[in-house]
Formats: sequence, C-alpha cells, structure tokens
Amino acid sequence: MRIFNLIWAGQAASLIGSAMTAFGVGIWVFQQTGSATAFATLILAASLPGLLTLPVAGALVDRWERRQVLILSDGGSVVVPVTIVVLHQVDALALWHVYVLAAVLSVFRAFQWPAFSALVAQIVPKEQLGQANGRLAVAEAAGQLLGALFGGMLYGLAGLTGLLTVDIVTFAVAVATVLISLRMLPAVSRQDGPAAAERGRLLRELPEGWRFIRQRPGLFGLLLFFAGNNLVMEMAIVLVSPLVLSIAGPAELGVVNAVGWTGMVLVGGLISLTREPRDRIRAITLVACVHAVLVLAMGMQHTVWTVGAAMAGILGGYAVTNAATATIWQLKTPSELQGRVFAVRRMMAWSAEPVAYGLAGPVVALVGAPLSAEGGALHGVTGGGAGADIAAVFLLLGPALLAVVAATLLRPSVRHLERVLPDAPSPVKVPAA
Repeated sequence: MRIFNLIWAGQAASLIGSAMTAFGVGIWVFQQTGSATAFATLILAASLPGLLTLPVAGALVDRWERRQVLILSDGGSVVVPVTIVVLHQVDALALWHVYVLAAVLSVFRAFQWPAFSALVAQIVPKEQLGQANGRLAVAEAAGQLLGALFGGMLYGLAGLTGLLTVDIVTFAVAVATVLISLRMLPAVSRQDGPAAAERGRLLRELPEGWRFIRQRPGLFGLLLFFAGNNLVMEMAIVLVSPLVLSIAGPAELGVVNAVGWTGMVLVGGLISLTREPRDRIRAITLVACVHAVLVLAMGMQHTVWTVGAAMAGILGGYAVTNAATATIWQLKTPSELQGRVFAVRRMMAWSAEPVAYGLAGPVVALVGAPLSAEGGALHGVTGGGAGADIAAVFLLLGPALLAVVAATLLRPSVRHLERVLPDAPSPVKVPAA
C-alpha cells in the first residue's frame, strides 16, 4: 500500500486545488456578469467536453502505463490555472477565455478517474481493495469540503491569482508523487500479453468497454441500477440548495454542505480502516434504501437541521456505495479492459447530473407546486409555505428510489453477481518497494 498511499496523497491534494479553482473561477464569472446563465454555461463547459472525451480516454488508459496517464492528466491540467493567472495579471482575462480553459481542463481530468481506478487494482492487494477505495472516497469528500473552505478564505485574502497559485502548487505535488512512485516501482508495460497482441485501431477499441458490460447480465444490471439511482439522487441533491435558501440563507446552506461532506469524510475514513462488507450488493442496495428514507425525511420535515443530517447520511452512504462498487468492478474486470469499462461507468455517473439539472426545475413547477398547494394531495404533509413545492418532489423521489431498488433485486443476475460471475485474473503486481 506504500505506492498507493503516495499517489493517493498527491491526487487528493490535486482534488482540493481543483475544487478551490472551481470555487474561485465561479465567483469571478458571477461577479463579472451577474448572470446565472453565464454561471450555468461555465458548468456546462467544465463537464460536457470531459464526458465526450471519456471513451477515448478509457481506451488510451488501457494502452498506456496508468501512472503516465496521471502525469498527463495533472501536467495538462496545470496549463489552465497558469494561463488564467497570466491573463488575469495583464488584465486581459475575458469570459470566453474561461469557458475555453474550463473545457480544456475537463478533457484532461477525464483521463484521471479511469486511470487511477484501474491503477488501484494493479498496485493494491486484492484483500485491501475495499480500504483503498474507502480512501478514494475520503479524498473526493475532502476535496469538496476543503476546496470550498480554503477557496472562500483565499479568494477574499489573495484574490483569484493567489487562489490559482495554490492550485498550481497542488498539481506540482500530484505530478511529483507519481514521478517518485515510478522510481520506487518501474513502469509496467501495457504492450505485453495477449490483449496487446490483439490490439487494433483505436476506434475499434472504443466500444469494447460497453460490449464487455453488455455481455455480463449482472454487471449490466448493476449499471442500470446506478443509472436510475444516480438520476433520482442527483435530482434530490440538486434541489437541496434551493430548498435551504428558500427557508434560510447562504450561511445555513454552507453549514449543510459542510456537514454533508464531513459525513462522507468520516464514513470513508472508517471504511479505509476496517473490513468492507462481505456482501457488497446487499450493502449497495441497503444504502439506497437508507437514502430513500432520508429523502422522504427532507420532504416531511424540511428544516435546516433535518436537511443537514440527511445530507450527512446521504454522502456518508455514498462513501460505502462507491467503495463497494469500485471493488466489484475492479475484481470482475480484466486489467487490460479496466480503462474502457471504467470510462463507461463514469459516463453513466456524469450523465445523470445534467439530466437532473434539466428536469429538476420543471418537475418542481409542474408537479411539486400543484401537489403542495392548498387542496393538493401533499399539502397536508408538506405544510405549504416556503420550500413546500420542493419538499413535495422529495416525497415522490423517495418511493421512486425504492422502486429502482426493488426492480434491481428482482434480477437474480445482480443479486448473485459476486458469486455467479468469477473474478477476472489478477493483474500482474510489481514487486513491493
């Protein structure tokens, strides 16, 4: 685990720096324009190019040494804050620069997740995969929590340039840790073995991740479960901010976000120190049921403290789900296909967010508002008043998530996935350093 811990520390620092940059650049865009549309365009520019790049990124991850891909991702990403700092210092930074650079950053970051996820199975012993994936959850949550906290502090003290300078340093740390790991552990060639011998054109390799999943009913069913689960939960999470702002203010929203990400840090840390569940599918579906109950609780009692406690439970549950799911896919997917298969998984996860953003507003207006209005079917439960329309949508999303769980558990191929589908051959491990 020494190599993993070293690379993990560097990538965690990079995640914190990236979250700080996202926070600071978002503030700059809103201050310059005062436009919610400009801010939404920034989010689109920072997500859509990476989503479209994932199939190619996954195929290249399977061709190249995974740590070299991480160097490419971090080294390419650092160009963005450096460019913004230079343009900002000479007073030439324009909105279109930010959009283009956000798209460039999105493309380079698309390589990071499939590369690191595939690398974990290569450098971590099989029996410790759960703990390693728990630490990944800690890094993700800490990035969001500390990125917003430090970003807010530094933006006020040092402005956009000072904040981005810290991000540049975190990228340098990430690249340095990977370079040190290459000295401790020589690069593993991706050109050896039967899979490499059968390699053809890059375009021909792109659909192989999807084909691998589609030919295994258990993995395909698990992917469908997360498609439904992510859509429902992303819609609920998207609506948390307007719910809190409708009943309180920005300070309370900051507390809710901090409490939520703290829950994920604590649960992820616990997973990294203990044994993971033996029945991972049962753990995943149980967490989904708990999530449904917590979403219902936010709908029935939409106070700041209820929402904060629910978000701690929801994000803490994600730490369990992410660790268990990652371990399943790492165990069941051959090493030479992991980049492409993990890219498909990431596309499914990333796709849910823009769909949820698009559906949330119309669902609240067309469904939640009539149901929560006086005389509506849910008026007695939501109580009317501020946030009642969003609370009504939560009362629908909870049962919808339970329906997704029920539909999944009706598929024996998913229920018995870990027992029926054999583990893939273990990747070649490099001698311990």
